[in-house]
Amino acid sequence: MKPYMLQADLCRALAHPTRLEVLDLISKRERSVEELAGLIGIGQSNLSQHLAALRQQRLVVPRRAGMNVYYGLSNPKIAEACSTIREVLAELIAQDQRTAALLEVPR
Repeated sequence: MKPYMLQADLCRALAHPTRLEVLDLISKRERSVEELAGLIGIGQSNLSQHLAALRQQRLVVPRRAGMNVYYGLSNPKIAEACSTIREVLAELIAQDQRTAALLEVPR
């Protein structure tokens, strides 16, 4: 498979706010499915679908402990990449605000 296709597949897995929130929450520490569902405010079945998409791209890794399944990041660079994207977004927003301020017509 071509590298750009692999990258596009990974980006599709990241292209949902719930999945990004999951990644942010588990970047700090492993969390159980039950805990994630409560923190995000969605049902466990809905969360399981999002976790499956993240597992398919090998972004998260499950760990079973008794009756619970805990999820963690498969690589700490995933959190770094998400953080970098948020920084770029903040810079773009700030740039847009500066541009809008320059275009304002004095009254």
